[in-house]
Amino acid sequence: MKRIALLAACAGLAACGQEAEAPKKAAVPATLPAGTYEVTATVKSLVSTDKTPVPTFAKVGDTMTTRGCVGADGLPEPELLAAKGDSCQVQNPYVRSGRMNLTLDCNRKGQGAVMAMVDGKYDAEGFTGTLTANSSFSGPGDYKLVEDVTARKVADQCTAAPADGAEAKS
Repeated sequence: MKRIALLAACAGLAACGQEAEAPKKAAVPATLPAGTYEVTATVKSLVSTDKTPVPTFAKVGDTMTTRGCVGADGLPEPELLAAKGDSCQVQNPYVRSGRMNLTLDCNRKGQGAVMAMVDGKYDAEGFTGTLTANSSFSGPGDYKLVEDVTARKVADQCTAAPADGAEAKS
C-alpha cells in the first residue's frame, strides 16, 4: 500500500515538473487578409546599373512609411508598395498559404519603366519580405534598389489615408 502511495506521489511530482504547452500559432490565412496596412520599407542597397547618377532621393538606410489597401481578393494595391507617383499594375501575383510573390510593372512619368518584385511571407497580422526594383529608363539613371519591407494590418476596412507623421515612398 505504501508503495502505491509512493508511486502515485512520484507520478504527481513528475507531472508538476513538465513545462506548459506553448500556445499554438494561429493558422495562416489562405490569402492575405483584406484591410488597411502600414508598410515600412528600409533601403538596403541602391546602385546605378548604367554608371550614371541615380535619379532618386533615397539612400541606403533610409526608411519610408506608406499606408494602403489589400483588397478582398488578397492582393495589395500597387500604391502600397510602389514609389510615389509611379503608375503600376500588379503582375503574376502569388499570395497563398503564407507565401507572397508578385511583380509591379510601373511607369515613371517622363523617365520610363520600373519593375519591382516582392518576395516574402504573410500571416493574419501583416507581411514581411524583400522588394527588388530595377529601372529601365529611356535616358540615363538606371538603378537597382533593394528594400526590406514590413507591413502590419492596422484596420479591417480600407482606410488608406496616411497616418499622422507617415511619409510617402518616393
